[in-house]
Amino acid sequence: MRKVGTVLVILLAIGLCLFSCVLSPVTSKGATGAIKAIKDTMGSVVQPHIQMPAEFLHIGPVRIPNSLLGTLIADLILIVGAVAGTRYIRAGRPEAWVPRGVQNVVEWIFEGVSGLLRDVLGERAERMAPLLITFFIFILVANWIELFPGFESIGIIEEVPEGAHGLKVVPLGPIQMLTSEEGHYTLVPFLRAANTDLNVPLALALVSVFMTQVYAVQEQGWGYFNRFINIRALKHGGAMGIMDFVVGLLEGMSEVTKIISFAFRLFGNIFAGMVLLAVISSLVPFLAPVIFYLLEVFVGFIQAFVFMMLTAAFIAVATADHGAH
Repeated sequence: MRKVGTVLVILLAIGLCLFSCVLSPVTSKGATGAIKAIKDTMGSVVQPHIQMPAEFLHIGPVRIPNSLLGTLIADLILIVGAVAGTRYIRAGRPEAWVPRGVQNVVEWIFEGVSGLLRDVLGERAERMAPLLITFFIFILVANWIELFPGFESIGIIEEVPEGAHGLKVVPLGPIQMLTSEEGHYTLVPFLRAANTDLNVPLALALVSVFMTQVYAVQEQGWGYFNRFINIRALKHGGAMGIMDFVVGLLEGMSEVTKIISFAFRLFGNIFAGMVLLAVISSLVPFLAPVIFYLLEVFVGFIQAFVFMMLTAAFIAVATADHGAH
């Protein structure tokens, strides 16, 4: 029965993904003429509007990027999952000794990822695992919620600036829909996946590189920074000292390039996935998008895993004791 239930959940998830993929952009607005709207939109698919910066929603005088709302939803999912998965442990109840349900999932993720981190960091993994596992779970959830129905497809319909490309709006009952016909309107989605906005991957990259330096100083002291600015080698090392000094400067530059690499790797893959789903859904609205949804599930997992493991590898290198070398 559990296997049947699992299969049904998977099929339901795929169905919801397909539904969200073919759902035309809509917004809440009272209107009439639903039958005419269906006839007008039948057989036509709205071409996707691709915009790299996040769209802004106006809440009174405040402008809020829709990627921020996606980030807050990911945070809320993590908080609810953490509270639900640890409620027996925090309460000291005997049920915590035999984990079930959400607690079982939480412990399974924590133990599995901790085992991988121990292979990279050794004994240091226990102290650094909370940060690294947080990276993994947050990025994973933030990537996967992009596939939920409503992301990028439901929002507020606004007029486009003069001269810009827009679409026609037709009423469909209590809502309005964009059609493929030329018009003067565009959609500002309520929700956008966090990592499709470069600011979020950049913030994660900054935290990753900064904490790498913090852990390195904790392990090796302030002498750790001699690897970047080796004044002693420059004064007393002769020609080899000059070379060591130059290599240190190059290592310092490599720490900066890690930020760029981290940010654009995560942003590029997730943003490209969003574009791919939008384009495929506009070309072949039925069945074909499901394959790419499954591909994005895999890509979302891989990007979260790669970010975590690269951070772990950089921390391992930065905190390694080279002794006399």
